[in-house]
Amino acid sequence: MSLYSAFYSGLSGLASNANALNVVGNNLSNINTVGFKGSSTTFSDIFSSTLSGVAIAGNGDPIQFGLGTQVNGVSQNFSQSSFQSAGSALNMAIQGNGFFTLKTASGQQVYTRDGNFSKDSNGFLVASDGSNVLGYAINPITGVASAAAAPIQISSGITSPAAATANITAGVNLDASAALGATLNSPVQVFDSQGNPQSLLVTYVNTGTNTWSYTVTGPTGSTIGGANTGTITFDANGNIVPMANPALNITWPPSDGAAASTIALNLVQADGVTGNITQYSAPSATSSTSQDGYAAGTLSSLAVDQNGIITGTFTNGQITKLAQVALSTFNNVNGLIQAGNNAWTQSLASGAPSIGVANQGGRGGILGSNLELSNVDVATEFTNMILNQRGYEANSKIITTTDQLMQATLAMKQ
Repeated sequence: MSLYSAFYSGLSGLASNANALNVVGNNLSNINTVGFKGSSTTFSDIFSSTLSGVAIAGNGDPIQFGLGTQVNGVSQNFSQSSFQSAGSALNMAIQGNGFFTLKTASGQQVYTRDGNFSKDSNGFLVASDGSNVLGYAINPITGVASAAAAPIQISSGITSPAAATANITAGVNLDASAALGATLNSPVQVFDSQGNPQSLLVTYVNTGTNTWSYTVTGPTGSTIGGANTGTITFDANGNIVPMANPALNITWPPSDGAAASTIALNLVQADGVTGNITQYSAPSATSSTSQDGYAAGTLSSLAVDQNGIITGTFTNGQITKLAQVALSTFNNVNGLIQAGNNAWTQSLASGAPSIGVANQGGRGGILGSNLELSNVDVATEFTNMILNQRGYEANSKIITTTDQLMQATLAMKQ
């Protein structure tokens, strides 16, 4: 063996430990990078040589000398990190396996754990580098999601359509001690097919013992057909006698331009027995009114649930599913290639992505209004830094010592 081999062994140690320090430096520089996953370096020895061609010693053991070390691999640690509450409803963090699926401006599909998302000027959900977030659009009317993942777009101008009132329910007590002819006027606001608010008035009149009549009138110009008037009977305990709920057929004023409405006046509940109206010896009064229509509404806020479903809350009080974020998983996450901007690309080693939705197929859940922090541990990185530094210093000593031996050998001739 030549002294030169010792030079190269020491040199390999310097190079390998320098690369390991580079990994530590990269980890520490990204300690505050959202969704960053730290890496670690592993070494392996270089194939050894034999002494002067002698393969074995007298006892049969091989005589071999190592030729140094090399970086065997740099493995990323994809363990779960902690979460930080974020101010934006569109910020997301993955709890468990999976990656957000993005499409860059060049059309490349990449994957990230960084859920720092926002909307661009066209309403597309984008990452901090402008890449589109892929997911499944949900029809706000049918609630059916699209079959293929595509860039998510949520326009701020989206509206929630109006719905005409189909049911009116009022909590009313009619005074059992009221005089004959006593009345109670109970106004109810409803909505027509265009979302216009309309006023109905239900008038109750005492017509005899345990008997009241009702009449429903509408705004000027409207026509109310069907059972817009009728009789309500109570038993001796003040409970309504079972009856069929009347249906009102209303034609709104022509100037409103709305379609005719059919509205059920729910005097009794769905069982046909329990009354929404009572007759007790207490002042006649309307305690509550409700109806199921609403006007058109505009988008006021967004939220993301644990399944990655983005829902919109509208000014008319309706909450509608708009889209669902797509997550991708891989058979071998350590085979992914770092692409910068907190993203990875697939490789032959990682295998093809399995794209789906959160909490299905082994994919994790999603935390809305949260971000996943870097999983770099400072104490671990400082320890690795010291070990790599000592390794570098020790290998430098090998080189200086070998140099001194060569100088001594050259001095033998003098």
